[in-house]
Amino acid sequence: MSNLEVAKRFADLLEAGDVKGLQTFLADDFRAKGATRELTKQQALGYLQIFFTAFPDHRFGFTDFEEKGDWVHCTGQETGTHKGVLDLNPFGMPISLPPTGKSFQLPKSVYSFRVAGDKVTNYNEEAVHGGGLAGILEQLGVQLP
Repeated sequence: MSNLEVAKRFADLLEAGDVKGLQTFLADDFRAKGATRELTKQQALGYLQIFFTAFPDHRFGFTDFEEKGDWVHCTGQETGTHKGVLDLNPFGMPISLPPTGKSFQLPKSVYSFRVAGDKVTNYNEEAVHGGGLAGILEQLGVQLP
C-alpha cells in the first residue's frame, strides 16, 4: 500500500470508530500529538475508546488528502453529539461528564499522518483557536481552569 492508501484507511477506521481495526494500523512506537498533549499507542487507543463511547456519532470529516514523502496531510472538521459518559480521569483530567445531548462542531484543522512500513507512526492535529479537546469541552459547557 502507498502511504496515501495507508493514511486513508487509517482515516476511514477513525471515522468508523473502529478501535480494534486501528490497532493493526498503528506502529508500536506510535505517537499522537494534539494541542496540549502527546499520547502513546495504548494511551491513544484508550482515549479513542472513551471518546467514541461519549460521542458515538463523532466524525472527523477528513478531506483533501495530500501525500508528501512519508507524511500525508488532510483537512477535517470534527463534529459529534454527547450521548455517553465522557470520563477523562484515566488521562489525569478530573472530568466525568454524563451525557448532555449537546452537539459540537470544531473549526477546520489540518491533520497529519506519518507512515512507515504500512503503519501509522505519528498523528498530529494542528492547534487552532476553539479546536481540540478544549474546544469540545467548551461547547459542552465545561468550565476549564
